[in-house]
Amino acid sequence: MAAPALSIAVVTADQRRHAWFVGELAGDPRLRLEGVVREAKRPRRRGETEARDRLIVEHLAARDEAEERYFGAAAGLDVPMLDVAWGESNDQTTADWVTALEADRLVLFGSSIIREPLLQLFAGRTVNLHLGLSPYYRGTASNFWPLVNGEPECVGSTIHLATPAVDGGPILRQTRPEVLAEDGSHDVGCKALVAGAAAMRDALVAHAAGEARMSPQPDQGGGRLYRSSDFHPGAVEQLHRRFADGMMPEYLAHKAERDRAFPIVA
Repeated sequence: MAAPALSIAVVTADQRRHAWFVGELAGDPRLRLEGVVREAKRPRRRGETEARDRLIVEHLAARDEAEERYFGAAAGLDVPMLDVAWGESNDQTTADWVTALEADRLVLFGSSIIREPLLQLFAGRTVNLHLGLSPYYRGTASNFWPLVNGEPECVGSTIHLATPAVDGGPILRQTRPEVLAEDGSHDVGCKALVAGAAAMRDALVAHAAGEARMSPQPDQGGGRLYRSSDFHPGAVEQLHRRFADGMMPEYLAHKAERDRAFPIVA
């Protein structure tokens, strides 16, 4: 007899990629989606302005076009939804709403950093999808900077338990996307999420069954750390040069060797 579906709640953001991710979880017969908290996009900080540089504008537009191709229009889900402002997932009212769903696991992807009270309520039962391979690239845009630096072997996804230490909980699974020589940067990024969503589904089921291999996070002091303030037109220009110079065919020609230099948790 098949095991009963695992009951989950999700805290995520409200963009196309996040809606697609939630749909992937909802479509897995091993999972039962009880409800979703959707955070609005992070507001600009004081003194921060919209990107006006042509390269950045074009880069973001190309990303949106790629996500439309890969993720399409999200199907409507007949589950409770709670829309909140950025950061309000940590409010007590949100915690009360999520608790009332009586889910067994809490899934995080793309929201603001989740802290108490949700982490306490779901201690040991909160699973986060981090786009990037810990600890090689840390901080923000951790699947963008490996490509800028000519290291596509460092693009991937990390599924881990969420703890008060940001991106510090034990790893349940890591994955690299299956890429092609002709892929562009946004193809690689979208494929990383596709692989990450599949890994999340499997990791949730394995963890609930007590079959997940939990590996401690590698030393978070290592790797490269990037912040939002590091993103600039020169980085986008360097990204374009990498692809024009044949970064992807070169990587794929030596994939096994290059991947071994940056081992992942299976």
